[in-house]
Amino acid sequence: MTGPAPIDVAVQRRRLVVMAAINVACLFTALAGAVGFISFHLAWMGAVFAGAILAGFAAQVWLVLGMKRRP
Repeated sequence: MTGPAPIDVAVQRRRLVVMAAINVACLFTALAGAVGFISFHLAWMGAVFAGAILAGFAAQVWLVLGMKRRP
């Protein structure tokens, strides 16, 4: 009987750092989009806000799927 495959900690740590950096960039982009949409009434900034939120979620999904797919 075999146990679960071992996790490569270095690879997962790198994925976590990349995901965190993407989320920070998406946070500032979403904030800029929200300010532009609400304060300056720029309709196209709503798309920037939505895109930043979706990109942040995609980065988190990428991290989780990376745990599932182990080398």
